[in-house]
Amino acid sequence: MSNQQEKKLFAERLTQALLEAKHPISPTYLSREFNCRYDGQPISVQSANNWLLGKAIPGQDKLSLLALWLNVSNQWLRFGDQDISPIPQVSEHDLGDLDYYLKFRALKNHQKDIIKKLIDEFNQF
Repeated sequence: MSNQQEKKLFAERLTQALLEAKHPISPTYLSREFNCRYDGQPISVQSANNWLLGKAIPGQDKLSLLALWLNVSNQWLRFGDQDISPIPQVSEHDLGDLDYYLKFRALKNHQKDIIKKLIDEFNQF
């Protein structure tokens, strides 16, 4: 399979995962939501557009975050392979918690400290 075919198939799987998770197919939306959860260098709208159009495949760290956010396996998102052990379905409640965790990871350290102090304050009661 050619590199171009791999990129196109990745774009199809990304689109499918977004649709199944009830997210819009929009590079602006994808970049914004991805950047809220990613603690590395933010991606541009153009990068997200390239993923959706099959012009590029993200690196492993970005791919892992996409898979986690969209509740699919890394292997399936990247290669389309069916895992021998499919990933367990995450409940709606757990997805919300996961979403907050991913957003927390993207905060700056001083922001994380504020949240941690707030949680400690609640745990005293």
